[in-house]
Amino acid sequence: MTARRHGLLLLGGVNVALACALVTAAPSPVPSSQSLRSITPADAVMQLWPGVRDTSEQVVVSPDQPGLEFTDDEPVRVRTVVSRVNLPWLGPRVLYLEEFLHDQPSLPRRQLLLRVETETVGPRRARVFPYTFKEGERWRLLNLSPQRLSMLRPSDIEATQGCDLVLNQEGDRFRGGTTGLDCSEEQHGVRLYVDYRVVIGTDVYWYRRRLMRESDDELYEEVIGYNWFAPNEMRLFTCRVDYSASGKPSELRPLMRLDLHDQGGHAAFTAPDGRKFDLSLHTEDWPFASERDSLLLLLEQPNDPEPLASAWTDPDAPQIGIDLGWLKVRCAPVVPDTGEVPS
Repeated sequence: MTARRHGLLLLGGVNVALACALVTAAPSPVPSSQSLRSITPADAVMQLWPGVRDTSEQVVVSPDQPGLEFTDDEPVRVRTVVSRVNLPWLGPRVLYLEEFLHDQPSLPRRQLLLRVETETVGPRRARVFPYTFKEGERWRLLNLSPQRLSMLRPSDIEATQGCDLVLNQEGDRFRGGTTGLDCSEEQHGVRLYVDYRVVIGTDVYWYRRRLMRESDDELYEEVIGYNWFAPNEMRLFTCRVDYSASGKPSELRPLMRLDLHDQGGHAAFTAPDGRKFDLSLHTEDWPFASERDSLLLLLEQPNDPEPLASAWTDPDAPQIGIDLGWLKVRCAPVVPDTGEVPS
């Protein structure tokens, strides 16, 4: 992977130079879906996002290899550290984000301040305003130095115009990204706009960044990152849940999307009628099918020892689903073997 690609995930197009310490963050209690809904969306983001996230990042499309669905670059391991910081002049809810390759902690790829606010339009929605540093190296490890934090001034940062993230709350996670075409940058004389998507949850963290040519809306570059899972090889799936209030299959309507990996990943959700469900995916982690190579999808209800429904298929199948007539679940890998990435 080239040095240029090490800077792929900059929202503001600013890379950072050398520094020299490993960032750590103290673990925090895992918030429940109910507790997150009892507070504002902005406060919920402030609870969910801080911590250390390890992701496996794959370049899907590169300008060096145009027209390919996958490049020949191997996935790399990325670490993202997010911490709360006290900056009253910027806002009551501010996060500091620092990102680097797992084996190069002294070479940050991203340094951002994130101002978080509750969005007044739409239900359970937050807006995140990113700011970059004019001198990134000077503010390295800002979250670990109260003295350095006290020296930071508005003139030391700049807003990334048009790159705000709108995040919608879905149970115990947030999903969203940039809106419109105003988050722009330039590479090799080509004007581009950024389409950035992220999911933040207690057990899920993934992102997708697409660079689109302004001239014709064609895909120029794409990278995707998802939870690092070892020692098994893990795939991240997006599951679309449809629900029918009348119970008629003809009246199924989209309810939500859930993201989970296939090594025991799970997601809880509540139907409009108040019933609670848990969806989970299993392959190698499933203890009762050690000799059967398959992908297993389970739909369960709390405190019920038997699954409400289940489905199984080949582990490399392009999708798996459950259809109850009034509830339909369809899951597909985010980076399937066909090279197509579900939107």
